[in-house]
Amino acid sequence: MLFKKSKNKNNIRRRTTVKKKGNSRFLELAIVAIFALVAIYAASFAIRITHGFSKTIETPEYVIRLQILNGCGEDGAANRAAKALPGRIKLPLEVKVMDVDDFNSYEVAETFVISRLKNTEAAKLLAEQLGFDTDKVIYQEIENNYRSISATLVLGKDYELTMVKPSEN
Repeated sequence: MLFKKSKNKNNIRRRTTVKKKGNSRFLELAIVAIFALVAIYAASFAIRITHGFSKTIETPEYVIRLQILNGCGEDGAANRAAKALPGRIKLPLEVKVMDVDDFNSYEVAETFVISRLKNTEAAKLLAEQLGFDTDKVIYQEIENNYRSISATLVLGKDYELTMVKPSEN
């Protein structure tokens, strides 16, 4: 015989697991509590999404990139007009002042608007909101319009009557 047979067959001991009731019970309760918290969070998130409120934002139809030029010769007139302008403009217009500079002449009698786009509708709405005659809105392109200016407001000697005082509308 090559192999010796063991005399005692009961030599093999098997390990048995000892159940600890306290630890497994705690683990089960922790899992149930975490699941309940996740379910509550998911439910509150769903309620917020489905019963939330929506806010309507009115967007402007026309956005004018405006250049303001001082044609009256008074120091700081274009800057004062740029500060007073946002309070005067209402929907469907939005005005962004892109440039404040001097006009090539200081002898401009009446304030007027120059449209830099072929479609002069936005410039006419601007003139109307500022209280100017819309028939006097002219179209003239800018040669190198790298700032994408869509209208120019040239201030004349009458700018204080029309620009600085708030509109009565």
